[in-house]
Amino acid sequence: MAEPAPAPAVAAAAATVLEPVAAHAVAALAERSRDVVSTVLTHASVRRFAVDPVPDDVVSALEAALVRGPTSSALHSYTHVVVRDPERKRRIAQLAGDQPWIDHAPLLIVGCADLRRAREVTRGQGYRYTAHDLRMLISATADLTVGLQNASLVAQSLGFGTVLLGGVLNGSLEIATLLGLPPRVVPLVGLSVGRPLGDHWPAPRPRLPLPLLVHHEQWTLDADAERALLEAHDAATRERGDFEGRRIPWPAMGLGGEDPVPVGDYGWLEHTGRKQGRATWIAQGAKVDVDLPAQGLRVRSTGDADEPAT
Repeated sequence: MAEPAPAPAVAAAAATVLEPVAAHAVAALAERSRDVVSTVLTHASVRRFAVDPVPDDVVSALEAALVRGPTSSALHSYTHVVVRDPERKRRIAQLAGDQPWIDHAPLLIVGCADLRRAREVTRGQGYRYTAHDLRMLISATADLTVGLQNASLVAQSLGFGTVLLGGVLNGSLEIATLLGLPPRVVPLVGLSVGRPLGDHWPAPRPRLPLPLLVHHEQWTLDADAERALLEAHDAATRERGDFEGRRIPWPAMGLGGEDPVPVGDYGWLEHTGRKQGRATWIAQGAKVDVDLPAQGLRVRSTGDADEPAT
């Protein structure tokens, strides 16, 4: 079994992105953190936080984790904004869909796709910027999500809970304005961080059966086998009541009438169908169509090269 990296090695790695004092503080934290396997496998999202602030050495560890992950073509096509100000968090919580676990968390990280920096460098070198924004947006989203996941694992290994926040995209344009972001730096995903309220850690939620999610060499499921696995998973979630407390209200579907699914019959299949079929998706999609171009991104499937360099 591999031995943990010694403190000097951790400090040296942290020093590639942090000041020396912060790097040594992070190395000291690493000596008392939980191991990677247990941290990953016991992950559960925390949505109720204590008011205690996140200590500075932990914040430094999170910052290092945000930027030490792999990055496509060494571009670092992301920028993260760490937010602790209560009023700013409160406003972001509203813009992200009234999520109280943003407002109540002592620390929020807003992950942004940054398609500005590489374009500025390209122009500064005297070249036209010919990269395609849609492809770059996908690459940037992967980069920033890796960073947020790394930060989440570091936080959890040190006893802090986290929850990833897809709702940041709902208020992307307004959040960008609130944070003073320049054009082409676009908020996409967030991470709330804090001590779990009452030191209560939720139990890990069940996942779909592994054969649905992991294949070897090639796709190995036929439609009947896939449906059988989904229905078995659905039955288990209904028996446990996993989604009853998270039921999407029937009026959100925009279909009229009474909810056709009785209490006890609301499982993964129904929840997934409602989650993806809500009438609000139409408005959210339309807003994204406006928000991203308004922040300077050309997200068409085809597009012209940037204007000639001057």
